[in-house]
Order: sequence, then C-alpha cells, then structure tokens
Amino acid sequence: MKKAPPQYYFPNTGTAFYAACLLMMIFLLPSPAEAQEETARPSVGLALSGGAAHGLAHIGVLKVMEEAGLRPDYITGVSMGSIVGGMYSLGYSTDSIIGILHDMDMNLIMNNRIPENKIIFEEKKRFYNSIMSLPIKSTKVLLPSGIMNGQQIENMLNYYAWPAADINDFSRLPIPFSCMAVDIVTVTKRELKSGYLADAMRASMAIPTVFTPVEIDSALLVDGGLLRNIAVSELKEMGADIIIGSYTGFHLKNQEELQTATGIIKQIGFMHAYWDFNNEKEKIDFLIEPAVKDLPSMEFNNPDTIIQRGYKAALVYRDEFRRLADSLNRIAPQKPIENILDRQYHTFDRIEVTGNKITDAAQITGVLDIEPRQKVDQEQLREGIELLYGKAWFEKIRYRVVPRNDSLILVLDCVERPQTMLYGSVHYDNALKAGLIIGFTSRNLITRRSVISADAYIAEYFRYNLNVIQFVGRNQKFGLSVNLTGDNSMYPSLEIRGVSGAVTSTNFYNMLVINKRIGLNNMMNISAGIENMYLAPEYPTACGMTRLRYNYISESFDYQANTLNTKHFPDKGIVYQLAAATSKLYSGYISSDSLNAECTSENPHEFSFDRFYTFRGSLSHYFSPHRKVSFNLRGDALFITGTDSVTANNNFFLLGGIQSSGRRSVQAAGFHPYQIAVRELAGIGFETDIEIFRDVHLTFSANAFAIREAGRTSGYSLLAGYSAGAGYMSIIGPIKAGIMQGFYGEESGFNKFKGYISIGYNF
Repeated sequence: MKKAPPQYYFPNTGTAFYAACLLMMIFLLPSPAEAQEETARPSVGLALSGGAAHGLAHIGVLKVMEEAGLRPDYITGVSMGSIVGGMYSLGYSTDSIIGILHDMDMNLIMNNRIPENKIIFEEKKRFYNSIMSLPIKSTKVLLPSGIMNGQQIENMLNYYAWPAADINDFSRLPIPFSCMAVDIVTVTKRELKSGYLADAMRASMAIPTVFTPVEIDSALLVDGGLLRNIAVSELKEMGADIIIGSYTGFHLKNQEELQTATGIIKQIGFMHAYWDFNNEKEKIDFLIEPAVKDLPSMEFNNPDTIIQRGYKAALVYRDEFRRLADSLNRIAPQKPIENILDRQYHTFDRIEVTGNKITDAAQITGVLDIEPRQKVDQEQLREGIELLYGKAWFEKIRYRVVPRNDSLILVLDCVERPQTMLYGSVHYDNALKAGLIIGFTSRNLITRRSVISADAYIAEYFRYNLNVIQFVGRNQKFGLSVNLTGDNSMYPSLEIRGVSGAVTSTNFYNMLVINKRIGLNNMMNISAGIENMYLAPEYPTACGMTRLRYNYISESFDYQANTLNTKHFPDKGIVYQLAAATSKLYSGYISSDSLNAECTSENPHEFSFDRFYTFRGSLSHYFSPHRKVSFNLRGDALFITGTDSVTANNNFFLLGGIQSSGRRSVQAAGFHPYQIAVRELAGIGFETDIEIFRDVHLTFSANAFAIREAGRTSGYSLLAGYSAGAGYMSIIGPIKAGIMQGFYGEESGFNKFKGYISIGYNF
C-alpha cells in the first residue's frame, strides 16, 4: 500500500507558521538518494470552476503558476474551467491559449453563427438572409427549438484537441485531467475521465437552454456547474495532495439583488451548486477568487481584461507558489510532460456515419474526401466538416475519434435538416418597392444528389428563380442544372427612337448550366439558353410604339468568388466576378398603334441580328483596420460590342443605386437604380462603415465612372456621385437609409440630391 505523503503545507494557518513549517521540513529531509526511495513527492492539483466568460480568469491564475515554476500534476474543470483546464492538460501554455483566443471570434463561436466564407457558394444566397427558416416534415411546418447546437464551439474543441484524438483515458494526457457534467435525465453528477476529450469538454459546458445536451454513453449531459461547480473531491481521488482552486462561479445574491425575477431564478438555479462549493472549498489549500463579478458573464470579446483579473488575484500567492515549487523539487524533480502537440496526423482504419437518413453515407464521405488508412491532419478534417456544414444539409455535424481494440475509428455524427426548408422575408427599396420574399429548397427529391431551390419576390415588380441541379461525382463539385429566372423592373429613363421616359422591362432567362465549384467560395458556370426581353414604354412614343420584344440565344462563361465574412455590413473578404457572354437575336417583335410585326434575320425591320459580345468584371475588397471600422474598395468594368441603338439590340446595362438590383444592374451611389443605360464603363468606388453602436452603422460612399451611354457610338461621359447614410441590422434584416448626390451632365429630369431607403433581406 502506498504510504500517505506527509502534510507539509498549511497556507490557511498564517504565512509565518507556514514558512516555519516549510523550513523545518526542508532541514529534516533525508539525503536526495534516500528521499527518492523513502519520500514520495507530494502532488499538486488544480481545480477550475465554471463561470462562462468569467472562467477565462483561470488563464491568469495559470500564468502566475507558470511564473512561479509550479505546474499542476492533476487538473479538474467544470464548464469554462473544463475548456481552459483541458487545453492546459494537452500541453498548451497560457501564452498559446491567449493567442488562440485572440485569433478567434468567441462571440461568433458562442452564438453558433459561422462566417459566411465557411458556407458553400451555392448556399450563400440564403444564409442569414430570411426572417424565418422553417423545416417542412410530413406535411407539417416545424418550429425551431431556438437552442444552439454548439456546432462552432465543437469545431474549435475538435481542432485543438486533435493531438489527443487517439487518447481515450484522460489520465494518459500530458497532465491527467477530468471534468464534470450532469446527467439531466437522472439529475446526478457525472465525472468524465475517459472517452473523446472534445466531447467531454463540450458536455461540461453545455449550459441548459443555451446549448443542446451532449449524449455520451447513453447519458444526456449538460453543464456540470448545475450540481458541482468546482471539482475538488474528484481531484483528491485522482491523487492530489495539495489543492489550488480558482473559483469564478456563482455567489448568493443579497436581498436588494433579489428584487427581479431573473435574480430569483438564478438564486434558485445555482443554490445547490453554491452549497456544494462551500463544502468543496474546505478541502482547498489555496483558494483564488478573481474579482470578475462586475464584468458581463457572456461577453467574450475582451478576454484580456478577464485574464488580467485572474492574474491579479493569483499574484498575491506567487511567492508562496515559488517556495512551494522549490520545496517540492527538493523532494524529487517533477517529471517533464510529454509533448503531444506536435502530432499532426492520424490514420483511421474505418469511417462510420451515424444519424443520416436523407443523405447517404457515400455522399457525406465523398464531400469529406477522406479515405480509410489515409493520413489526415486537423486542418484537412476541419475544412471537410465546414464544407459539409456549409452545404446546409445538417443542423449539426461533428466528428469523434474512437480507439477500438487496435483500430482508430473516425465517427461522423449527423443531425440532418429536413428534406425541405421554407424561407420567408419582407423587403422594400426604391427600385423594387414593397414585397414579400418566399423560397424553399428540397434535397434528393427527384434523384440522389439533386437539389431544387425556388424563390419568388411578390410585389409590383416581381422576381423569381427556379434552379434544379444534379450533382455529379462523389465530392459533388460538378453539377448540371436547369435555371429559370424572371424579373420585372421599371427603368426611370430609357430612350426609344429619340424620346426618353420610364419603361417597364420584363426579362426571362431559361438556361442549361454546367457548374464547377472550387473550394467553398469560388464558382465557375458555363451556360447556354434562351433569353426573352420585353420593353413597354410608360409614355406616349412618337410612333405610337407600345411594346418591344427580343428573343436571344445566348452562351456565357462566369467566374465568381465570395469570401465575405457576412452578407450584411461585411468587414472582411473579397467579392469579384469575371463574365463573358455572346448573344444572337433570332427574332424580335414590335407592337404599335399601327403595326404588329414579328421580325427575323430575313425581315429585320429595325432590329440588328448581328452577334454581339459582353465582357464584365467587378471587384470589391472589404478590410477592417479597427474592429468598428471597415472600408471597401470597388472597381467595375463593362464592354459590349455591336450596339447601334437601344431599339436595335437591347444589349445594355443600367447604372445607379446604392446596391445592385438585378442581372443588368451596376451599383453607383448618387443615382437612382437603373437610371443610366450604358454599353461601356470603367469605374472605381470607395465606402466606409463605422459601427457606432452594436448593429448601428454610419456609412459613406463615393464613386466615379467613365461611361459610354447605350445610344452613343463614340466618346465618353464622366460622372461621379456620393452617398451618406445610416444602417441597422434588425430582426427583419438590414435597414439602410440616407441621401446621395450625383454629378452628370446629362441628368435632366432628375434632382441632383436624392434619398434612398432599403428595408429587409435581399432577394
């Protein structure tokens, strides 16, 4: 039987007495050779409590211990303490953990929003772009649970716990570790000391009503802080002789603080854990309680302040920690910890998929693009999981690594979205007016690996889009699709036969498309099909013309990239497009008071049947020198061949508006949407965005263009404009309003000063 180590340390009885005892112990120690045989080195245990963001103060406590040369031999953690403790037990230093915190957006992780540049290109349009996103299952519309599933935080934990992916006994970690959770079914404490480390940490911090529970070995686990918010007894059972505790958890509220329902609910919810803390703290030799009560417990954007509070609270013990470390090292040197952080690769003997019913395992592993017995690193696996999640097939998808006998198994756990999703929103802007946006998507409805998506903007000026795509290949980077698109718009000033006025334009595009996705954020399309375009003047023309129709056969190549971190008020990323198209009119139609004629190449009338070409490029680069300030540099170029008049070819684009309003629209601050018809242009623009309060933005933009108008055969016009406004990210989508001014010599009929407004998500 192992002899119990002598109790040399009495920090709670006074510094002088403690120092005297420590000196006596040192002088009475036997020689080093005898000590190694007769005296066991007392072990140090570190217990880290929960406390949400307050738990980041534990890093400051560990920093002081590092400076004192005192390394724990065992660590227990609860909730946030399990994450800090688990990371430290893997071998990450405090500086490494602080660096990781600085590199990530903790608020983004905690609210389960993933950056848009992690969403697959085909899904970017719908991502965070609707008021409602409801699943349809068995002919019923299901309401969302409103509970975060922890996708983001699990991605993070999996990534940093990767070096220990093949270790299922936490006592074999560089620093032995365990963490606490609560089985919500039996309402009992559950110590997690084996299994998959990332799962254990995630279960320990599964705050009820905030994160979904985690199922481990048939137990449904939530935050351990409900019943035990600092695990000291478990630390002693692991073998710790000297206990250091860092507590950032709940303290009972006074009578004044219990005047609200929230205060009373918290008091009731945490009173058992606080009672347990009072019992556990009696076993702690060094109790450190950082002063973090005045800081928000769910605010993760300023970790340095919280870490500094922990450092300051522990600093008073640094000299004692140093003397303790020296005395322990005189008894016996501490064994160096094994460095496992250099492990980059694991090789899996088998890949298992669970929870999938709609999407078969071959589709999932095909997108993941990992084979058994292939060397896999953490970055490759993270990108694969992000790619699968970005396809919007799953409410959640995570991986676990399971050592089984002599094999290493990669397990993919899926929580699928229903086969069909319904989307809805409202929108208003100067160009489209007020309308309702409705859309739906359905997977594998027609064939395996097929996706149907449909959207409609129901308003005075309508929009619709129907796309049916069949993916080809196991990794689903190639697709064949049918795309049917229509739009109806009002052009405020378009010249027909020398007279300008408002014109209603209705366009239909029916295309066959070959899609090639490159990574998450790039898409290449080659398409061919028929375009039908209608122009209906809203003013009496000189010849009595009432309608024009153009029917084209078109082929196009389009390459797009979108790395924006968010669709609305972005502050990082690039959007660009390179497009080339060729079109040829195969018939036209003129309707007037005296003539209704269909025209062909044999009987062209006023139409031109010459083939023409369109080349377009655009680039927007968003960057942020400060967390609250972002800039956007933009460039546009357009060149169309063969235009001799608006009536003849209808091959023009339209300049104007603070945002693009359609396929033929080019953004230009200072001008109404669709205000100026152009066939050539080159322009630059600049925009700045300042977030003055949370989700409240001030914006300013300016741009300048050299253009050749649609009816012009030579020469160029110069124009410029600017806008100033405000924006707010509301629950119904972005709201933008402001004023703008344009400088253009041909701007007759329009005021130089204009207002703009846009409400709601975009079509």
